[in-house]
Amino acid sequence: MSNITAYDQATAMIEKAWNRPIDALESLAVRRPSDDPLLRSAMRIRSALVITDSAATVHQDRLHALTRPGHVPAFYDLERITSSAADLRVAKAESSTSL
Repeated sequence: MSNITAYDQATAMIEKAWNRPIDALESLAVRRPSDDPLLRSAMRIRSALVITDSAATVHQDRLHALTRPGHVPAFYDLERITSSAADLRVAKAESSTSL
């Protein structure tokens, strides 16, 4: 299973589009936002991806803990499993939309 996140994909796309390392682009976006508003927008979207990727990781870890091998979930855990799965789908959809 690939561990490449939407954040990593966005970073690679931004670096490729502007043909510079992300560190240099971050300082440009902060110091001179009016010079390149598209870069500023791309960097904001990239920042938003940190949050959605983190949320997806939390939901995925919770889902893995509830459905770990050898563990039989209790009846009351079924609602937690269902809501965690739904929350994971929402977080993944938000990441995909931002990307």
